[in-house]
Amino acid sequence: MKRRELPECNYRAIYINGKTLRMPIDPRKPITELTFPEFYDVKITDACNGNCKYCYQESTQKGKHFDDIVKKTYQYFGSMTENQRPFQVAIGGGEPTLHPEFPELCRVFKSLGIDPNYTTNGMHLEKEVMDATVEYCNGVAVTCHAHLPWARGVHQLLNAGVFTNLHVLISDKGSVEAFRIIHDAFKGDVKYFVLLPMIKQGRSQQEFDSWDYLSKVIDDIGSIDDIAFGAMFFPYIQESAKKWDISVYEPEMMSKYLVMDDMKMHPSSFNVGG
Repeated sequence: MKRRELPECNYRAIYINGKTLRMPIDPRKPITELTFPEFYDVKITDACNGNCKYCYQESTQKGKHFDDIVKKTYQYFGSMTENQRPFQVAIGGGEPTLHPEFPELCRVFKSLGIDPNYTTNGMHLEKEVMDATVEYCNGVAVTCHAHLPWARGVHQLLNAGVFTNLHVLISDKGSVEAFRIIHDAFKGDVKYFVLLPMIKQGRSQQEFDSWDYLSKVIDDIGSIDDIAFGAMFFPYIQESAKKWDISVYEPEMMSKYLVMDDMKMHPSSFNVGG
């Protein structure tokens, strides 16, 4: 169990078994944006073999792995006090499992008292990566790209007993129906189905436009217990939060996005210029 308290943000939190319990120090006032984020998205590479035509990061097979990521992690997070360090990080890219320092990076985060998680397309879960995942990682999110063999990676992780989530990209009615099929196939096996709306950024020219239909499908499923929403869904879920009994926070209030190439911090991967 870990604790953090940031009085300037009216924030107190307890982290236990991979879950965070947040509470305001003064219950009469709201929690404000954290001066030291509770969670970081950490980009370690621009390389990826997925060739997704809708990649909002513009990752390519010839993309660059960022240098000295283990050293930078020690310098950046190691200089923080225990109260300033995040509970968790999500390692991404590009495809983070391609980075040669990835297994060691997971070990280093764990040694600093920070639980590493990562997002992957599931295609490169070699033995060294799987060993580091099982020993150090709190969880893994596999993105369900229709043109890639992502399900093979999911079964690998589940067979190893890894806490596994699925990232499902949502744009139009067809993608919502694909989510329904994925949910039927993996419900009870993966922990959460995290829905991510498509946005026009990078190579992506697609944009989410099917909230009413997505809401209907979620209602048809009958339970929201294993469904989570990416930050870009915030404007939509505000109106449905009470109906579905879910917690809603302002996007980027608890987290930040760190690019390990230049060590610059941004509000999120969707707002790198912010």
